[in-house]
Amino acid sequence: MRKSFTLVETIISLGILSLAITFLSVLGFSYISILNLSKERFLALNYAQEGLELAIALRNKKIETGTGPWSGVSTAGGYCLNFNSTTLLIEANQSSNPCYLDDIYSRIVRYEDFERPGNLNLVNANAVRVTSEVRFKNSVVRLDTILTNWR
Repeated sequence: MRKSFTLVETIISLGILSLAITFLSVLGFSYISILNLSKERFLALNYAQEGLELAIALRNKKIETGTGPWSGVSTAGGYCLNFNSTTLLIEANQSSNPCYLDDIYSRIVRYEDFERPGNLNLVNANAVRVTSEVRFKNSVVRLDTILTNWR
């Protein structure tokens, strides 16, 4: 007598196979989604770090040239900081809205007097809190540091 699969056994095995393929496909798409989110957060952190580094470089350049450390950002609030590759200068434009870095990311760098938080005039401040905030999609990444007048 010859053994063979019945129709019911074949249907059950195809059902199990299709469930396994569906599960693996969902798992693969979830993995790709997590990788994309990780990449976006990594880029946002880099843009936020760049904002802090621009603030540090701007302060150092102002001290080096003999002007006050906060000239260019002498009023507390938000600024768009960018490096102009043509003039090789850091540009600071006061803004209440984040400035677009590309299609997805926008950044604003906020300055506030660390010792006197209500003080809007940073000209004579000894320490300033700098916060670099990057927005992308429905997320926000913030990094901050304290800069001092190290003269």
